Amino acid sequence: PDTRQQTHHTMGQIISLPFKLASTTLTFYRGFLHYLVGPGRTSPYLPPSHPESNVPSYLRPRGDASSSDVTPVSSSSWTVPNFTRSPLFFQHARMNIFNLAGAFYLYAKPHYRKDSYGEDLVDNFANVAVPGTGLTLSWFVWNRPLAFLTAMVAMPAASAVAAFHLWVRSRGKSSISEEYAIRLLAPDDWFSYWRLNCRVAGLHALLNGVPAGYEMENKWTFLQEGK
Repeated sequence: PDTRQQTHHTMGQIISLPFKLASTTLTFYRGFLHYLVGPGRTSPYLPPSHPESNVPSYLRPRGDASSSDVTPVSSSSWTVPNFTRSPLFFQHARMNIFNLAGAFYLYAKPHYRKDSYGEDLVDNFANVAVPGTGLTLSWFVWNRPLAFLTAMVAMPAASAVAAFHLWVRSRGKSSISEEYAIRLLAPDDWFSYWRLNCRVAGLHALLNGVPAGYEMENKWTFLQEGK
């Protein structure tokens, strides 16, 4: 009986996996458009609990978080039980998606290092490659339409590959659907935090007329002045 129940459980997970991945992808698309061209583009940040908050329901914690003694292996450093259904996860998801939408707002705007944020982005991504390919990320952000296509297609695809890779590497101890949600909605890696820092700095400089000291963001200038 235990073997039969385990088989039924495994089959249920396999059958439900495409639907879970599709649901996460839809949340990503809807959230991205909400912050890119929807109400989230201009509305002030208010927590979901605020009566005037316009955070959409799909970016709010759901009330179906079930308790579990098993914590699957994941790429996230957070050790919160049922992380992908916790308020912390959805908070990070909103920050990450807003941050991504912000790149398109900044793309043609002046930048403190280059003529535009997009030009600086291409230069930065020339030093970063798709793992295992040698293909630099700068090829994917040469213009705004190409960058949009990358966000809509390449990011979900890369997240799915990373989730499946972790599942194989951990010998089935990770959850493909939960890892996919973490990678796509609330990534916890150096690259995501690097881009968050770059966009916050770019936005701050733009809104404040490039305050004194921003030239030190140029690594060569920093090295010269720091002697």
